[in-house]
Amino acid sequence: MNDETAQLAPPRLTFQLPGRWLTVDPRDERQAREQVDAAVRDLVGAADDAVLARRSLTASFDRAIAAAWKAEAHALFLCFEAAPGVTLPVSLTVHAPERLRMTPAIGTSADAVLGVLAKGLAASTAAGAETARRLDGPRASVLRTDREIEELVEEDGVAVTAVRLEVDYWFAVPGSKQVVLASFATPLGEIRNAMLSFFDSIALAASFA
Repeated sequence: MNDETAQLAPPRLTFQLPGRWLTVDPRDERQAREQVDAAVRDLVGAADDAVLARRSLTASFDRAIAAAWKAEAHALFLCFEAAPGVTLPVSLTVHAPERLRMTPAIGTSADAVLGVLAKGLAASTAAGAETARRLDGPRASVLRTDREIEELVEEDGVAVTAVRLEVDYWFAVPGSKQVVLASFATPLGEIRNAMLSFFDSIALAASFA
């Protein structure tokens, strides 16, 4: 894919997602929420005694849809189960806007594009910029940043403080100066290292279609 082709056709990342995930298009909020409602009923059940579980799970996914729509993401993946019977609250959004282009880069190699991005992050004050780290896998090379956000969560009238972990992976599109951003989010920030390892395994196994 050359730089001109990348502008005409948005680059598509293919992920190998373990377990059970729901894929929605956040650009159509109504359809996305209908898909979530149907998937939650299928997972939790439609019985009256499951209403609280349905409400909590749906609210969590609805927030992810709203955030993805606001960020102009073109794909959203919602994790229902990491393995049979193992629920894992994780969302993955993918962004490929034209403005994410490393125009000062010399050449279109991943090293050149991610190098310019790394320098830009080092000079920025964006949250998590100081955590920038280059990761190389068998299929992909990425620049990773992460940040922890404390948020107040209310369940059944009880408010507790949870740590939300957000992890960004910047991919260099082959043959272009464009980058694609894949962002993971989970309220399980207390187990940061375990979640980073899980997200890394998915990101480094991704490839461009």
